[in-house]
Amino acid sequence: MPHPARSLLLCALAAWPGAATPGADPAATAAVPTGDARRGEALYVGSARLAAGGAPCLACHGIAGHGLSRAASFGPDLSQAYARYGADGLDGLLEDVVFPTMQPVYRGHPVAKEERADLVAFLGASAGPGPARLGPGFAAGVAAAMGLFLAAVVLVGRRGRGRRARGAGRTP
Repeated sequence: MPHPARSLLLCALAAWPGAATPGADPAATAAVPTGDARRGEALYVGSARLAAGGAPCLACHGIAGHGLSRAASFGPDLSQAYARYGADGLDGLLEDVVFPTMQPVYRGHPVAKEERADLVAFLGASAGPGPARLGPGFAAGVAAAMGLFLAAVVLVGRRGRGRRARGAGRTP
């Protein structure tokens, strides 16, 4: 049964910039997950189906350790989710989905208590650094490479036109 007050509170906490209090460790104060991390991983990646038929997490969320080829980008990366929300917070978010983009996907497809415990255990076991971010130098490097490529195309094009013009009067 959804709890509207808790949903509102969790949604507000999730949307709040810097929701995790600096220096606080929600993972240390939260109850240790009692689920099975292996089953949680199977549910996360979709190799095991959720009992109520909801979509696997990896359909929208990436997580460290699963590689770029398997990581989706619609939702945020969940590598730091356990450190940010702790076991109880993640369980609450999975029990009563408060995010507008997730509500249509899980409406009528609630995540069972055992599945939530398994997913929380997996997220706790997978906690690690977030995905690597592209620095400001990346855009400059791409722009420089494109500039060099275009300059080469222009130079080769000019050289080619000169050869064609000189060779136009010759007969083989």
